[in-house]
Amino acid sequence: MRALAANMAAVITGKAATAVVGLLTVVALTRHLGPTGYGYYRTVLTYSAFAAVLADSGLYMIALRAMSQGGTDAGRVLGNALPLRLVSTGGVLLAAAAVSWATPYEPVVKWGTLIGAAIYTCLQASDFLIAAFQSVLKQARNAVAEVTGAVATLAGVSVLALTHVGALPMLGATLLGAALSLTISVRLVRRLVSFRMSFDLSLWRQYVIAGLPLAGSQILGMAMLRGDSLLLSLLQPAAAVGLYGVPSKLFEVTTSVPYMLAGLMMPALTASAAVDRGEFSRQLGRTLDAAAVYGVGVVIALAPFAGQLLALISGKRFAAGAPALVVISFAAALAGVTHILRFTLVACERPRLVLIGDTVACACAFIAYFGLIPRFSLLGAAVGTVIAEASALVAMTVALRRAGRRLPSLVNPAKAMVAGALAALAMKYLADLGTPWLVALAAGGALYLALVALTGAVPRELLVVVFGGIRKTGVGHG
Repeated sequence: MRALAANMAAVITGKAATAVVGLLTVVALTRHLGPTGYGYYRTVLTYSAFAAVLADSGLYMIALRAMSQGGTDAGRVLGNALPLRLVSTGGVLLAAAAVSWATPYEPVVKWGTLIGAAIYTCLQASDFLIAAFQSVLKQARNAVAEVTGAVATLAGVSVLALTHVGALPMLGATLLGAALSLTISVRLVRRLVSFRMSFDLSLWRQYVIAGLPLAGSQILGMAMLRGDSLLLSLLQPAAAVGLYGVPSKLFEVTTSVPYMLAGLMMPALTASAAVDRGEFSRQLGRTLDAAAVYGVGVVIALAPFAGQLLALISGKRFAAGAPALVVISFAAALAGVTHILRFTLVACERPRLVLIGDTVACACAFIAYFGLIPRFSLLGAAVGTVIAEASALVAMTVALRRAGRRLPSLVNPAKAMVAGALAALAMKYLADLGTPWLVALAAGGALYLALVALTGAVPRELLVVVFGGIRKTGVGHG
């Protein structure tokens, strides 16, 4: 338990550092490129990400589950799955870059998809390697690679901003960071799991077949995650994509933490799912409590002062995206809990239920996107994202019951929501008194943390173990 908590602390610290560096990169990009130029940049990454998920064969979860089981040759799993990831992602992304020339996008976007193909080949390979770190509870090492790559991207973007270049060179800087992160990840993984690149086609076929339901779920999940931005880029001017780009980037950053938490807990959930229902329920309950507390925290961090936050990050030109940020913060809170339930169903060996649930949610999402984006632009995209995430949460909850599992008690999530509401009211009161918004935000955040600690919304023993792990083991030496 202590090793898990220390690993969790490392993940949270690494994600926090990556988020800070990522936000600084957004500051440099948006202030230099403006809404239209940043819209081109975001369109390339959205298109490439949408295409990349088509190559996903559920390898991350399949490999993580395989390496978490006793008696598995982790080196053989990793040595075959990694080249499969590189080949599938690279091939599909190059094909997608060719297809982009048949779209109504501007030439800068079409050329940018070639760079985007390389970026997402590196990113998906890096994301896959997380499974190896998680299987041995050494996630801090992945954090080193991730933070280093983010810093390299920031450095490249900052230097280029001095030369007044456009979106394409900025995409080149992003590729530099992604490639560096992948290189470091490979070197660090080799210290934990001895492997060599293999091309066992029979094993590739086994992984692809096992991962097909998960691949379908990943495609549907990406359709929900990026469908708003993709349709916005096709139906609205590039400036609207740029304005929406900052809220959607904050959505991505904030939802990455519960996704990593779910991955960290998957080995424990997998181990207890078949042999100890009581322990399984306790593990799931603690994880959902943490996700709920985090999700409410995201809402009170982003929504009360959305306009001021966007102006601080990207300048006053981007403050027009404030309504979208307010709405999408609620989607981030829902998405965190949904991630936990998806991983839980995979741990219970019910990936088909995940696929069915995501199919229903994706249908609801695109009905909302097509109905709202043409009329309400970026605000419609944000509302559609909330509908998508709410549908996914309901679908995963139903799927969990069909798998014969119950949701744990919702008392602690309810405590978190009450604490969040009180903190938001305190922020409004302070703002009405003329308190600077950053001071009001900090005070509200401190009140929220105090309330969740005092009410036990997060189990006290978990807090003790996590902070003890930070002090005794450190987060940079995993």
